[in-house]
Amino acid sequence: MISRHLRFICVVTFSIMMTSTFSTPVQAARDVTQIHLEPGSGLWSLGMGFRNGTFPYVGKDDVDDLLPLITYNGETFFIDGTRAGFHLYQSSDWLIGTYASYRFAGFNEEDGIELDGMDRDDGVDGRFAITRRTDFGNFTLDYGHDISGTSNGWDVDLRWGKLFVHGNYRIRPWIGITYEDQKLSNYYYGVNPEEATADRAAYQTKSALEMRYGIDMSYRVAQHHYFGFNMQYSELDSTKINSPIVIDNGQFSSFATYRYEFNDYQDNPYVNGSITKDLTKGEWYWRVAAGRHTETTFNQLVRFQNMFKPEERGTGLASVFVGKKIADNFMWLPLEAYVTGGYVRRFENGLQDNFNEYVLGFKAYFSKFPWSDTIKTRIGIAEGVSYAAKVPFVEGEHVEAKNRSASKFLNYIDWSIDVSIGDVFKVPKLKECYVGWSVHHRSGIFASSDFYGNVNGGSNVNTLYVQCHHNVMGS
Repeated sequence: MISRHLRFICVVTFSIMMTSTFSTPVQAARDVTQIHLEPGSGLWSLGMGFRNGTFPYVGKDDVDDLLPLITYNGETFFIDGTRAGFHLYQSSDWLIGTYASYRFAGFNEEDGIELDGMDRDDGVDGRFAITRRTDFGNFTLDYGHDISGTSNGWDVDLRWGKLFVHGNYRIRPWIGITYEDQKLSNYYYGVNPEEATADRAAYQTKSALEMRYGIDMSYRVAQHHYFGFNMQYSELDSTKINSPIVIDNGQFSSFATYRYEFNDYQDNPYVNGSITKDLTKGEWYWRVAAGRHTETTFNQLVRFQNMFKPEERGTGLASVFVGKKIADNFMWLPLEAYVTGGYVRRFENGLQDNFNEYVLGFKAYFSKFPWSDTIKTRIGIAEGVSYAAKVPFVEGEHVEAKNRSASKFLNYIDWSIDVSIGDVFKVPKLKECYVGWSVHHRSGIFASSDFYGNVNGGSNVNTLYVQCHHNVMGS
């Protein structure tokens, strides 16, 4: 153990001594899902990623995961798929940041009969990173601590990577070393006494020091379209390898992605730039909505069938959303695109305490109907992520009926239709205010995503809303 600690201290000391000439983005604790973006670009992108990896535990051979991919990298604030945070300091030599990062490490008894009676949750880390760039590559020192109350452990990650650019290709090989404290390693690789069986002895790990290697690749196909493929291999420390629930000496994982970048407005200072500096510039909207749960399926609702059939116990929600326009066209189609965020208050009508929900996503609107010159009519669709402080009662019932665990974190879809209030009542000042109906939908993408707890099921809430748009060009 002492030799392990000495090796770690020597590597950290070496990194601090390096000199540099360039800046680079703050990077999250190294996970194969990382996307490399330039700080200050102010561009949003939307896409999907398919994550695959070997399963180091006894049980099934590999794991698959379908993930939403939402990115934004402003001068201060950034979102990078499963991580979000702030650039605290930037210079030609250094970049310092802090962020929250999702930790893919959990498992449960559904992953194999050998793990029967065991359950380990994925976690969320709060992280702090210092990046230094040299002519020989980029060096990052990254500390993280579990803030989700999952393991209550911490780790320190030191890595080197160098970016090579050739035309539309970007290739970044990297290597890293990670130190995990005993709480973190034992939570995911130990066996508690109450979990021990005749074939699975109780086991407690020690702290761990591990090497990791990888390569990240991306290719820009056209102005908006990017494909990527990342691979990495993580060695396991002997304290983990000796665990009775571990079968491999390491773990290989890959991540294939497609993302659409909203870069039409990249030369318009009123649209892009820092989300924290230029909040008043560009076109924004606000929306207020309220409604009740419905037992009608989402497939029926998008076809306008059984639209107003409320769930009998009267549970529902009220919400406030804001959105910022990021494109006039999406996927060569006449769809106006917005990034949107929302605060939702869930009302459980005595079935459990009321609670909050938070949403981030993209919303696209089509309004080119033949009659829109007289009464502007829009159909909208949003895709994003939803985090609820509690699992909605109705949602939990749907999931339990399929013998799967519920999840607070789920995929979010909003389907809507609205008309211009100004056109209906002949009030020009209200031309860009709308009244409409929408479906607030949460689901686990048919149990295809570990990120969403492998949930098969979800919930739908019918809502009525008012939404107004404002275009502020700034000074």
